[in-house]
Amino acid sequence: MATKKSATTDEKKGTVVSGMRGINVSDAPMSSILERGNLQPIAVMRHGIRGTQNLSKNKSGEVSNIQITETAKTSPDALGLHVRFSLQTTPLRKLVTACDQPEVRTNIDQFLQTAENSEELMELCRRYARRIFSGSFLWRNLTLAQNLNIEATCENRTVKVEGEQAFALAERGFTDYIEAELTLAQWLQRSFVTEASIGAGIEITAQVRFANTGAFEVYPSQVYVSNKPSGFARPLYKLNPISPSELMRQRNDQDVQAFMDSLVMGQAAIRDQKIGNAIRTIDTWYADGNVPPIAVEPNGASLSANVFYRDVKSGKSFFDLLPRIKTLTQQLHTQASGAQPSPEAMFALAVFIRGGVFGDSKSD
Repeated sequence: MATKKSATTDEKKGTVVSGMRGINVSDAPMSSILERGNLQPIAVMRHGIRGTQNLSKNKSGEVSNIQITETAKTSPDALGLHVRFSLQTTPLRKLVTACDQPEVRTNIDQFLQTAENSEELMELCRRYARRIFSGSFLWRNLTLAQNLNIEATCENRTVKVEGEQAFALAERGFTDYIEAELTLAQWLQRSFVTEASIGAGIEITAQVRFANTGAFEVYPSQVYVSNKPSGFARPLYKLNPISPSELMRQRNDQDVQAFMDSLVMGQAAIRDQKIGNAIRTIDTWYADGNVPPIAVEPNGASLSANVFYRDVKSGKSFFDLLPRIKTLTQQLHTQASGAQPSPEAMFALAVFIRGGVFGDSKSD
């Protein structure tokens, strides 16, 4: 990726810096909540629909739009939706796996080591906790919630938010953290500075409670594929998917006694990438004033706005900050200092936690 050479650099930029993902999450299976708290896996169903044309200039003049699609719905007796995933971190000192300039690698290692006990890391962890306890990882499924219960469990201890509290947290931005968030943030911070992640990691469970029982459509992750067959609308992410051979057998079976108008494709789930994206949507430092957070990205890429908020012209991209990593190290504050954390240092640290391969098209 090409970057702009900065006139204020205090060292050379690494041609290639490669880093591991710092926040590792599992897929999140989706289940219906039944009476007495029993759970029933939610199936992704493939079926046909007769929709309408979205194009205003349909040459054929045909109004209907016959498609094969996939949907996921709760049980008719469901009281709510249950979603669970596991979270583990990679210690800061193990994040960077490669850098082709030894001096730059040394400076990055010093930055990450100094960040271990910094207020900058602690604030990042508080923001991650806010995103988890506000239910951001549920995405569109939040529209179904009358009440929302979210629990975080680590080392046999559980902290949680219940009822409408999660909705209130989402409205606060990144201020006024509650006790549950501070506890989760401490677990995250501690796991970032130990040689191995805490115990077996952190378990996150969410229960979306409906206003009424019913078979409501829920929203697992969508799978994007190229060269979709004509007439196929939308594939959804699923666990334990049906095998291609079994799918072909069912589709080609012409026996009326065995014919199925709907096929069970697997268990509905929100994939790890989408959960991770929600958790790292904490970047409010990309602009001045009160702005909505965007996901931490080297160039501030926002898919919803289709904008790079931190392109190299802004001087705020990760590639502008990387040459000044020694200066950013000096900007880090200890937790005991009481000083306001450095926005630039927090952003750079969050990008290292995001992980990825960062480099120039040619060396400075």
